[in-house]
Amino acid sequence: MRNKRQVNNDRDLTRVIKCSSALGLGLMAAFLYSIKQVTPEFQYRISVGTGVSFAAAAVLSWAFWRLVFGKPNSSENGLSKPRKRWFIILSAFLTVATLAPFVYTLKGVANETMVEIAEGTAFALLALGGVGLLLWKTARFLENDSKRTTENVSKPDEQSKP
Repeated sequence: MRNKRQVNNDRDLTRVIKCSSALGLGLMAAFLYSIKQVTPEFQYRISVGTGVSFAAAAVLSWAFWRLVFGKPNSSENGLSKPRKRWFIILSAFLTVATLAPFVYTLKGVANETMVEIAEGTAFALLALGGVGLLLWKTARFLENDSKRTTENVSKPDEQSKP
């Protein structure tokens, strides 16, 4: 019973990660595609390209996480060579596709303002890196705690057998 519940929880969590990532990346791509001018005033236009950007980013994000998580019953020996290759290609493409619109929107920004934007971006990256580190440490702690709890629960059963 517990094992089936764990499998269902893992599957549900995987779905949440895939859907929220696809939605978030799709919305970001659509928004960044719609931006036409930042300075001196902010202008954006919603067009068919906005919808195409949303769909493309969402599909690529979904494909990326499908590669990461694999199939539900796949072996845990790591990624196969073709999957690893696709993982690297998709990772590089998603990174470039995420950064390119930010760089593109800065084309009309003055040099003085560019320094301020670079500083703000650096602070944002540091803050996000710190949050990522905290989440990673928390996940490791909870995983280790779960393993210890599982081991402690299984030990009394083994000791009661003659």
